[in-house]
Amino acid sequence: MFEHLKPQYVTIDRKRHYSFEGVAYPSVTGILSATKPARDRQALQNWRRRVGYQQAQKITTKAAKRGTSVHSAIKYYLRQQPVPEDIDDNPFWHSILPVLDRIDRVHLVESAIYHSEEGYAGCYDCLGEWQGKLCVIDWKTASKHKKQEWIVDYCLQVAAYISAVNHFYRVNIQQGIVAIALDSQPAQLFVLEAEDLADYQQQFLNRLRLFSVQHDKY
Repeated sequence: MFEHLKPQYVTIDRKRHYSFEGVAYPSVTGILSATKPARDRQALQNWRRRVGYQQAQKITTKAAKRGTSVHSAIKYYLRQQPVPEDIDDNPFWHSILPVLDRIDRVHLVESAIYHSEEGYAGCYDCLGEWQGKLCVIDWKTASKHKKQEWIVDYCLQVAAYISAVNHFYRVNIQQGIVAIALDSQPAQLFVLEAEDLADYQQQFLNRLRLFSVQHDKY
């Protein structure tokens, strides 16, 4: 029923877009990055000034490498393939592993998706079944515990993917999960139910419209 989608990529306005059947779509992450609220941008700038720009770059680079390593291991594990040997020394891997073992069934891993009506695309981490419900799961890493109000963009990302998956496959997914691997601590799970998703999906559409205005496409 579920087909693994692999897009072509095109660059528009120096940003990578997904291309399906000759139509280019902006990415979910690109949309959210371009429309980040001013307060969030200011908070990021304040943090960079506080820790120093060089140190901030080091922290950001380390976090990116950490996330890539864990994502890669998760992909192999869920596909029932051998994981890289060095991942055993990664505390974030051991944080997220118990969550992986709770997935009842895995349908797709790191598959692209697009919403032809709303006009966006992306690549979600996992389409699986959690406690008997079909859901989209997104993996993240963090150095400390998060509150849900701190990870709104993560939630918008999952909600956007679910809306696109529902539209493309004609299904009705009403649950999403943001799973955050932590350093030497059990992973955090944020389970988004139908009411949460409806709210986040509307927020994402608002950001999509703002993105379209910024790029003269609305």
